[in-house]
Amino acid sequence: MQLRLSTILFTALFCGLLTACGGDSTPSQQERKTDSFIVAVNSPLQYFAQRLIGHEFEVRMLTPAGTDPAQWQPDIEDILELQQAELILLNGAGYSDWLNKVSLSESQLVVTSVAANDEWIQLEGQVSHSHGPQGEHAHSGYAFTTWMDMNLAQVQAKAVAKALQIQWPEKQADIEGNLASLLDELAALDRGYADATTSLTKYQIVYSHPVYQYFSRRYGIPGISLHWEPDVMPSDEQWRELGGIEADRTLFIWEAHPSSEIIERMGEMGIEFVVVDPAANIEIGRWISVQRENIAKLAAQK
Repeated sequence: MQLRLSTILFTALFCGLLTACGGDSTPSQQERKTDSFIVAVNSPLQYFAQRLIGHEFEVRMLTPAGTDPAQWQPDIEDILELQQAELILLNGAGYSDWLNKVSLSESQLVVTSVAANDEWIQLEGQVSHSHGPQGEHAHSGYAFTTWMDMNLAQVQAKAVAKALQIQWPEKQADIEGNLASLLDELAALDRGYADATTSLTKYQIVYSHPVYQYFSRRYGIPGISLHWEPDVMPSDEQWRELGGIEADRTLFIWEAHPSSEIIERMGEMGIEFVVVDPAANIEIGRWISVQRENIAKLAAQK
């Protein structure tokens, strides 16, 4: 890691010397814009920012594919990249616990849900469990999947727009127009989720993970939260816990599609399931379509 950092610093110094030696090599305004970039800590914020700013600036996510952005920790190269970003779009509510370990300029940081911090959901106690390749971790403090309440997602989109307009005032009118369109999209998703969940009261809802708190509150579908992974066969004790839930009909809500073995076992128990993907780490252009797919799947349960 130390060798990689030395290499990076040497390369940066060498490139800087090259620029200083040749007066004609100063980058144009267009080249500087191309070099400017924004970092978002999850896919919804990346989607919001790119929709608002257009493609003149790149909006990056540093979290590798298949990794939960809420559990991701930056390495030295990531930190160097974060320090070079024009803006860093943060989720808030305890998301990105690496912040207190990294030296960043306050002017870079935008906590997108802070305007609605009175609506953050306080978690009771602390629950440790395994979650994918990141291993053991704990959910404590606040629930952080705020964007699963599409009303709060609109608050976050407005915060992103405001930060972009401050950073690039010459694009204020464009961003304002794009914001109006994005808010219409999010309002349509909010109505879609509200309509699709109206008939779910006939079910006992069971959530695979405690990441649906805002979704549950906004759309009026309380449920029991477990700690199940879609690609890991639950233990006998976990199956007994699920089987012990007394209900005429049970609907299990997964973050991702479960394995065929899990599906078969649930079928034997008469338990229905649906995938509602929070879409925290997906391709930038797919975030909105995944939300629409979620709505369609929930509506099919009627």
